[in-house]
Amino acid sequence: MALLLLLIVNADKLIRLGMTEQIYYLVLVLMGVAVAVVLFRVLPSSAAYEGTLLGGTLKLSGPIVGAALVVVGGYVFMPRTFTFPLTVYVHGKGGPQDVVLRNSGRAVLELGPERRVEPIGDNGQAYFPAIPASFRGQEVPAWVESGTYESADPGAKHRLENASFYLVVRRKVLHYSLGGTVSDLAGNPLAGVRVMLPEFHVEGQTNDQGRFDLQVVAEGQRIVELVAQKPGFQILHLSPTLGDPGVNFSLKRTR
Repeated sequence: MALLLLLIVNADKLIRLGMTEQIYYLVLVLMGVAVAVVLFRVLPSSAAYEGTLLGGTLKLSGPIVGAALVVVGGYVFMPRTFTFPLTVYVHGKGGPQDVVLRNSGRAVLELGPERRVEPIGDNGQAYFPAIPASFRGQEVPAWVESGTYESADPGAKHRLENASFYLVVRRKVLHYSLGGTVSDLAGNPLAGVRVMLPEFHVEGQTNDQGRFDLQVVAEGQRIVELVAQKPGFQILHLSPTLGDPGVNFSLKRTR
């Protein structure tokens, strides 16, 4: 009764640890022993073996039959769970509703020396149908493989306690260049033009051929603000895309 009470109180924990099969069999063994011990003094019980070692006959009678059936039958018919399914939900820094990857990229689990890889579906989920039961309750590395996103905490480990867990990702931090030429309205190259990207606190100047080249580190390719100014010319604001090598424009003189 004490063991049964312990099972009821800790049922969720036993399920997370994958120990339901072992505890199930332990209860059957105790029940078998109880049958034999309690009833031995009430009903006659005996076991006899006749014949050679392998070809002989074992005869059981009385409560010992019930004990044997419980223990042996319980072992034969004990439910065994060798694997369990797992779903990994991938989302951005905005929370579970911030689904940034749909039918793109892959989720990776490192299970000891083996790596399991599954594609990310339309709801940002990656489904692993058969995780070995020995990994239940363990912490394993997990990350995302994508051209535009990466795990927000690449070194983090995730405990496989439930049927799912969430994996937070961020845009990859990449190096981008932004370049082009600056000229006046007549088409003559302008040297010494100050070209700036205020968002990144990056700036440079054009060379004698009016060429500029800016290098920035950003989370993904996107439209940015570009400011160009030179004494005697009007300030110009542009909206190029990071990575564009051909941002060519002209400045208009102020007088």
